[in-house]
Amino acid sequence: MVDTLRGAVIGAGIVARLRHIPAFQEATRRGLAELVAICDPVPTALAEAGEQAGIEARYRDYREVLARDDIDVVTIATPNSLHEPIAVAALRSGKHVLCEKPLALSLAEARRMAKEARGADRVTAVNHRYRWVPSARYMKELLEQGEAGEVRQIFMNYFNALVVDPNAPIQWRQTRVEGGGILADIGSHLIDMAVWLLGPIQRVRGDLRTFTPERPAGGNGRATVDVDDAATCQLEFASGAVGILNVSGVCLGRGNYQRIEVYGTAGGLIYEIDWPGDAGGDRLQVCFGAAQHRTAGMAPAPTWPRHEATPLDPFLDFFQAIHDGRDPLVTFDDAVRVQAVLDAAERSAASGGVWVDVPTGI
Repeated sequence: MVDTLRGAVIGAGIVARLRHIPAFQEATRRGLAELVAICDPVPTALAEAGEQAGIEARYRDYREVLARDDIDVVTIATPNSLHEPIAVAALRSGKHVLCEKPLALSLAEARRMAKEARGADRVTAVNHRYRWVPSARYMKELLEQGEAGEVRQIFMNYFNALVVDPNAPIQWRQTRVEGGGILADIGSHLIDMAVWLLGPIQRVRGDLRTFTPERPAGGNGRATVDVDDAATCQLEFASGAVGILNVSGVCLGRGNYQRIEVYGTAGGLIYEIDWPGDAGGDRLQVCFGAAQHRTAGMAPAPTWPRHEATPLDPFLDFFQAIHDGRDPLVTFDDAVRVQAVLDAAERSAASGGVWVDVPTGI
C-alpha cells in the first residue's frame, strides 16, 4: 500500500467547496489522502476555498501546481473547457486525476484525455456521483439479479430550475465555449446511469431547446445563449431496450429532481431523488411479477446497509483505487462513452432530430 497521497484541487468554485475539499478532508481522516494545495485564477474564490480547507499553498496558475513533484493526485473542478488541457498536463506530470463531468466539451477531447491516461498508466476517475445514491445502487443490484426480467424500456428525467430566470446573468455553463448546455451538464449524469444500468447505447435522437436566447452580461450588455436549456432524447440500447431521457433547467418547483423508471418482462423499478444536497431523500419502488401487479402495484423497497454511500464516495473510491492498484468505478474510458452519446444527440438535434449512431471505440 502506498503512503498517504498528497493532492491538489484545481478550481475553487462551489463544486470544489461542496465536494472536493470535504472529500479530501474525509480521506485524511481515513489515511488515504491529504490536501496540500488549491488553485484558482479568481482571488476571492481561491481565498474562500483556502480558508475552508486551511491550506496556505494557494496558486492562480495550475501549471505551478503540476510542477510540484510532491503532489500525487489532482482533482479538477473547473469550467468544462479547461478539463482537457489541465488533465492532459497533470497526467504528463505523473499525477493521478479525478475530473468533474462532463469529461470534456467534445468527443475528440474526451478521447484524447482517455488516450493520455492509458499512456501515462495513471488512475483516472470522473465524478458521476449518482451511482452512489443508495436507491440507485439497489436498483442496479436488482437488475443484475434479473428481477425485472428482460428490460424493455427506461424513462429518465432530471429537472431543476437553474436557468428559469431570463434576467439572471449568463454563467459559463450557458456558453458553448466553456460549458456546453444542460444536456452536457446534468444529462451526462443520466447517460452515465443509463449505461451503468442497461449497457451500451447504440442510437440516439435528440431535441435540444434554448428557451432564453440571450441573457444579461456585464454592465448593461447582453450575451447570446448558444446552448440548450432543455433536451429530450430517444435512446436505443445494444440490448434491444429503448428509452426516453428528459433534462431541463427551467422547471419551477424542482431543486435537484431525478426519476428513473425501468420496465422489463418480469417487473418494474422506479428510482427518485429530489434533494438539493444529493444526500438523502432518495427512494426506490418495485413491482415484481403479475401477482404484485394485480394486488399492490409499486411498493417501497428500502435500501440495506450494504447500499449506504455518500456524495464523497466517488472521491474516496478514487483514492482507494490508487492504493489498491485498480480502476475506480468510473474511469475516463467510461466518461468517453457518455461523451459519445452527448455527441450523437447534439448531431441529431442539429440535423432535425434524425437517428444518429453512437460512435464506438474509446
